[in-house]
Amino acid sequence: MSESISLEELVGVIDRFSKSAVLHDKNCRIVVCERGARVLGIFLDSSPNLLWVNPKLESVLSRNEWNTGGLRLWISPERNFFYKKPETFEEWFCPEGIDPGEHRIIEVDSGRAVLEGRIRADDNLLGARLEAQVRREIRLLESRKGFMRLRIIDALVGEYPVRVNPWVLAQVPVSGVGTGTALVPVKRRAEPIHYFVEIPRDRLRVSSDHISFKIDGQYVSKLGVKPEDLRDPELGAIAYVARIGKREWSALILRSRDIPSSQDDCLDVPKRDPNLPRAAIQSYNSGPEAFPDIRFGEIELQLAPSISISGKIIAKAAYDLIALIGGKSEVLAGIRRFLRIPKPRLY
Repeated sequence: MSESISLEELVGVIDRFSKSAVLHDKNCRIVVCERGARVLGIFLDSSPNLLWVNPKLESVLSRNEWNTGGLRLWISPERNFFYKKPETFEEWFCPEGIDPGEHRIIEVDSGRAVLEGRIRADDNLLGARLEAQVRREIRLLESRKGFMRLRIIDALVGEYPVRVNPWVLAQVPVSGVGTGTALVPVKRRAEPIHYFVEIPRDRLRVSSDHISFKIDGQYVSKLGVKPEDLRDPELGAIAYVARIGKREWSALILRSRDIPSSQDDCLDVPKRDPNLPRAAIQSYNSGPEAFPDIRFGEIELQLAPSISISGKIIAKAAYDLIALIGGKSEVLAGIRRFLRIPKPRLY
């Protein structure tokens, strides 16, 4: 299976192991997978899939593994739930109870899909247990030639002694030219957080109004941007821009007003140094040291933390996923509109 899998092929593979739903209108098709409660496909006009899908999708689904691709919901802090030895950030794994978890599509029509399910995981740092009911609503809000906007609403109610951040991650394909760019609008003199290792200078650029991060699947690294450095403290946004054809470009944008407003609300600590500031916006670049046979990037939002009511943790957040395709000038006009970055620096 190639990374340019068609919509029909994608739905066919999903339906052999799970259930799918396809939201659609005359301009776009959105593929939702019940397993893992994923958005696995965004096909806009005649574009290829704008989300990354694992080229070994059939094998991943057959083994009930996590890395199918697409847009997913996780729970942070990562240190607590995803490391068997959290004190030293060793032995990373994905808890099967978080991803794929247990989900089912309960409502669907051409413009909306609703999934409900259950997640569970051990907190290996606190020695606690997280169990929660999850609801995801995916709405196709609008589309026209070269443009599509989804609204996604995630909610969870569960048992856990402290707060968590719902964590949204969209996996993006390395472009046909081998490189894409993650863009985050920021204030002047923003200080990016090097979450895993110090990001080399040729992979990270800090401009007066935005940060550019290189996505090529060749070097494991993670960018973080703290809420105090966002240009609009009430709106978190990140985009991925790449060339997808000889003259065609694309952009995927995640935006939300339901983001952490300060360090107190950011719970995910950096692996490089847990004493560093924590991020509301993140972006990941894969590399052969982690995934020797696949390449992808991620754009991510840490969402506002859960609150506690009568011993239950409760969290609800809404965010938009915007897709753009067209010539380079058209896509960059969309970046200016939605991120207010007049002259983005691209890799």
